[in-house]
Amino acid sequence: MKKIIFACIMASLLLTGCKQDSPDNSTNKSKQSNSVSSTIVTSETTSSTTSETSDTISQTTTEEPVSTTPSSTADSSQEQATDTVSQNELGGYATFYFTGMNVPDSININTNSNQLTFDGGTSQATVYAFSMQNVPVKTVRVFSANNNDIRTVQVSTQLVIGGQISGPTISNQQANELYLFHNKQGGLSLATPNYAGNVPEDQQDVMIEVLQ
Repeated sequence: MKKIIFACIMASLLLTGCKQDSPDNSTNKSKQSNSVSSTIVTSETTSSTTSETSDTISQTTTEEPVSTTPSSTADSSQEQATDTVSQNELGGYATFYFTGMNVPDSININTNSNQLTFDGGTSQATVYAFSMQNVPVKTVRVFSANNNDIRTVQVSTQLVIGGQISGPTISNQQANELYLFHNKQGGLSLATPNYAGNVPEDQQDVMIEVLQ
């Protein structure tokens, strides 16, 4: 009988122990589950942060650099300045005087009668009809009136010599290359062919500058 009672007590104690262990095990399992869940969340958060950082780096890396090259101008080449002379500037007529040998004494431009007069210092001058016209800018070399130095000028007003009206015929006076232009002193200059012609081969194109 004692043995049976003792066995019952032992069985009761065992059952009580099992009941106490069961909550602990449940708690431990819950802790383990929470730990695993926390680990998963942390891992996902780290992964998300890494992904965002990677995207930011990628965007920064692929951003195109700002160009520092200056914009081009409409046209690097500039148009030459146009220096035109109007008939009004001549005041109806103007006389340009030569210096030197084998050249006319003067050329008179009369815009009232449209006549161009070559005075060669003889008893009779030669008179031509003429007209003024604007032409595309042309670069010419001239013997400067003051010192005969060769310089380059831009011209765009041409005197076109027409038919001879009176006087002796002098062939080189009919050269159709007379130009008016403004000089640095603010006056007018007349560029004519070099009627004397006594220049080296490399200066055959150089014209004479004649002043009023």
